[in-house]
Amino acid sequence: MVREYFDLNKQIVHLAIDKSVMFEHAEISVAKEMLCDNNYRNSVSCSKIKYAELIGSNLIMYKTANFKEWKSYFDMDCRVSKHLMGNLIDFERTINSRVSHQVSALMASNQISNFEKNAIVQMIQSSQRKKLGLKVEQKLIDPYDGKNTWEFVAKMTFGEMKQLLFWLFDYRREVYLEVVKGYRFLQNLKYAKKRINEINRMRNSLFHFRPLNVYITHGNSGSNDDKILNNKFRKEAVDFVLRLCSNRVISSEVKQVFENSDNYVKIKNSQHMLAR
Repeated sequence: MVREYFDLNKQIVHLAIDKSVMFEHAEISVAKEMLCDNNYRNSVSCSKIKYAELIGSNLIMYKTANFKEWKSYFDMDCRVSKHLMGNLIDFERTINSRVSHQVSALMASNQISNFEKNAIVQMIQSSQRKKLGLKVEQKLIDPYDGKNTWEFVAKMTFGEMKQLLFWLFDYRREVYLEVVKGYRFLQNLKYAKKRINEINRMRNSLFHFRPLNVYITHGNSGSNDDKILNNKFRKEAVDFVLRLCSNRVISSEVKQVFENSDNYVKIKNSQHMLAR
């Protein structure tokens, strides 16, 4: 079914009727500007986490709140997300550089077998193909052949470079630990891969402008029944990135996001359990 297009006026009406948002007349123009500049889904889905009161199979009821409160909470999410994005950029730059250095050193040494070298070549060539939109059977014009490794790794996305990091974890554990030196969060070998995946997931979410509230809230339990939410690992990933460089105000605001996320998860899971 194709959904009807909602222009800005209809979006305002929808917020008032279905989301219990109250507007002062003077706020209408501000609300339209916010919805236009930030996308309706992003603007609304953030504060939905805070004001959701009852969640059913096809219905969500919200606590009554004024537009100023909804906007203030969304603005806080943007502020916190921006801070985390800055920390993620610095973290990614460091990890990428370290992986580049360590993998380059391995490729240039006699401590690695031809089979292992080929595995690294394949991972980097896979990254090249993705960037060029090529299929596996299509040939690269200038394929990576094991030389100038540092240059090719530097061009990889975090998600692509993550595969090299996982390879180091599996086959060169001592090198992996050198790469994550200083990051105790990633030195826990039991959860290392899960935590790296979660950092990558958070990075992609925030850099595609998805509200932090939504990212934190929608982690699943990891079981076959993925309707059960569990935000434990997502909160841990956010806390790790926050602690890379934090301040009292941002930390306090993240705490608010955590509290509202926990409440939303509790409501969502309780409704799901009743429906079973």
